Amino acid sequence: MKKSVLAVAIAAAAFAASAASAAQVYDKDGTTLAVGGQIEFMAGNAGNTYFGNKSQDATTRDRARLTMAGRTQLTNGIAAYAYNEWQIDHKGTSQENQEVLARQQYLGVDFGKFGKVQVGRYVDPFEYASNLVDVLDEVGVYGGFDERNSGHISYMWSGYGFDAGISYQMAVDSYRADEFGGSFDVDSGFSIYAGYTSPAVVFGPISVRAAYLYLNGQDNKHEGKASKSSKTLYGEYDEDSGLLETVNMSGYLDNAKSIDGSLAWGTNGKGLYLATNYNYSKLTFVDSDVISNIDGALGNGNVEWKAKAWETVVTYGFENGIRLGASYHYIKHEATVGGEEGKASGDTKFVQLIADYNVTPNFKVWAEGLIDAGSDDYFAKITSATDGFTDDNGKFVNTCKDGHNSIMFGARYVF
Repeated sequence: MKKSVLAVAIAAAAFAASAASAAQVYDKDGTTLAVGGQIEFMAGNAGNTYFGNKSQDATTRDRARLTMAGRTQLTNGIAAYAYNEWQIDHKGTSQENQEVLARQQYLGVDFGKFGKVQVGRYVDPFEYASNLVDVLDEVGVYGGFDERNSGHISYMWSGYGFDAGISYQMAVDSYRADEFGGSFDVDSGFSIYAGYTSPAVVFGPISVRAAYLYLNGQDNKHEGKASKSSKTLYGEYDEDSGLLETVNMSGYLDNAKSIDGSLAWGTNGKGLYLATNYNYSKLTFVDSDVISNIDGALGNGNVEWKAKAWETVVTYGFENGIRLGASYHYIKHEATVGGEEGKASGDTKFVQLIADYNVTPNFKVWAEGLIDAGSDDYFAKITSATDGFTDDNGKFVNTCKDGHNSIMFGARYVF
């Protein structure tokens, strides 16, 4: 299969990854059914809040996914397909009653060289641009809207080295946006993407990609129950009160806009690979209550949350299955509260280093380090669960102020 075909199947990335080893359990009269999945284990150093641990303990995480993929040939050159993926996580806990997460559920019709139409829950095809840098093992890319959400209707086409597509977002509640650090209710939206991948130049193909996404929030009177989105905008430690100031925003999403552009050279995992990505996102909230725990109410009105992200990655893959890589991430955040710019603004800067080894196509082990590279206070990618101070009453106050260097080890078996 040509690389351009793989690239356009953004929402089906997990299917492509598991299909290579998934067991085909049914094949009759043009219909196939495959069952697959993966089991994964990770361990991190003490105070690593990436795993959600709350103490000084070194922590672990085990994760399991189960997938089902079906495909039926409808007529010559046209096929229907469906994919389902569940996930169960254990983060720093041994409790058995963990939630079964509906990671992806979608179906579509594949028209061959005329493209495909797909509907359901998956990553918005907007992610097509940023996935050029999202090639490391765990923490991955920071910027952009690359979360899985429901309500997508997408058309995707690939041919002659070009990829293009358009997607419509239907109304959903609790639309996830990790870049914002929360979720919001969406009324409608759309995204478009396009790109080109050249034949090999020296050590590999050159890829150029761009994407744009727009979301329209639900009116606060929608069904009489639209939900406000909340975010904590950190302030500074106040010596007079002995408290860490926190500014909390709660408002209705008016709209969200995001633009992505990427450039890559090479093939990840095969020799030298270089990629860089730029993302700019702006979210506007209306009827927002902004409250400081020290100064009280700061007003009611519009809040703008902007993020500019530049991320670059380089990897080198050896023929024996070993891959080494490094990435640099710079994200500038800026909040405008009631027309006052610079409120709760800061930079996130970090470096990732990885080494992994594909022992077999099914079994992989890796080590990944994340090093804070001078993030502003309260804006580090990973903070320590033990950072803070003890107040006059002897109570420990977790400030989550400084960046926390972390290391993770993992193993994954795909079946």
